[in-house]
Amino acid sequence: MDSFTAAIVARLFIEPGEVSMKELAEETGYSLASVSNKIRQLEPSGFIVRGTKPGTRKVYVKANKDILRVAIGQLIRAQAGEIQPATIEIPRMIEHYQNEDLSEIQKEKIEILKRYHRDLLKLDTILEEVIEKLENLNREK
Repeated sequence: MDSFTAAIVARLFIEPGEVSMKELAEETGYSLASVSNKIRQLEPSGFIVRGTKPGTRKVYVKANKDILRVAIGQLIRAQAGEIQPATIEIPRMIEHYQNEDLSEIQKEKIEILKRYHRDLLKLDTILEEVIEKLENLNREK
């Protein structure tokens, strides 16, 4: 994490409420545009929430302080967006070329895909276990 990101995350995490983007820019010494871009990068993680107040166009941000929930969300998004689609698509690719007359290099590539698929399945299983453990910890709070 770069120092700019760390400054924003630290500032928002210790704030009980929300902070205006303008205030955040003034406190960090970065331009409003830079702060806005950094917030936009951090939002998909679920750690930063952006919003406005009724009757104003001023943008406010706050940190989601439920770190376990944020971590669970990130793992679920990685699993659903990257790992699971690949575990479905790779066997299709392998099957498509399975009956072809392949060169040795192409056969090596298929073997690489098979190993990659096996590793993804292992990773998916591990992520399921980690997500379950984090959810159990979150329930214990």
